[in-house]
Amino acid sequence: MSAEEIDQPFDTIESAQEFMNVLAATVLDVMKELSDARRQAERDGEERRAKAIDLAVFKLKTLGCYVHKSRRALNDLRIIRRLILNERLTVENIIATL
Repeated sequence: MSAEEIDQPFDTIESAQEFMNVLAATVLDVMKELSDARRQAERDGEERRAKAIDLAVFKLKTLGCYVHKSRRALNDLRIIRRLILNERLTVENIIATL
């Protein structure tokens, strides 16, 4: 990664969308891992740890909702940008936005 990429990681809507996609996938992966960890904590009789995991899962679900809303907002911004710039929407472009 170049110094320019580090200084401007979200210089386009598309780069921000890609980040949100990665974040959404990471949230799902971590939730699966925490589900396994919670089952293990219950088996081991670690009630406090299980409750802490429950809180982490709740916070991840909240983050997941924010990520979903952000992804939708970024998609809306792409569409608005196209309208402002009078970019043509071909069938391929419309499918790509879905």
